[in-house]
Amino acid sequence: MADHFKTHNIYVNYPLDALHLRDLESDIDKLDLNLGDVVVIDCNGMSYICSSGLRVFLGFNKNIVAKGGKLIIRNLEPLVKGVFDM
Repeated sequence: MADHFKTHNIYVNYPLDALHLRDLESDIDKLDLNLGDVVVIDCNGMSYICSSGLRVFLGFNKNIVAKGGKLIIRNLEPLVKGVFDM
């Protein structure tokens, strides 16, 4: 029997500040993740990320890897990418 992994997409087209943090958390909470699924977060338009937003990404990545899945983050603006590279 072949494994069927799903790809889930989340779009973050807003600055990830305290005002919008719950939007991302809500999108993540809505996912129906199974073992081995892939989540793609497209950050086109995310011009800013606060430290709490970074914690959401890091915690979500830890959870998805524990389930044998993968998190892909795409289209980071250069200044935001610098925060992730730290």
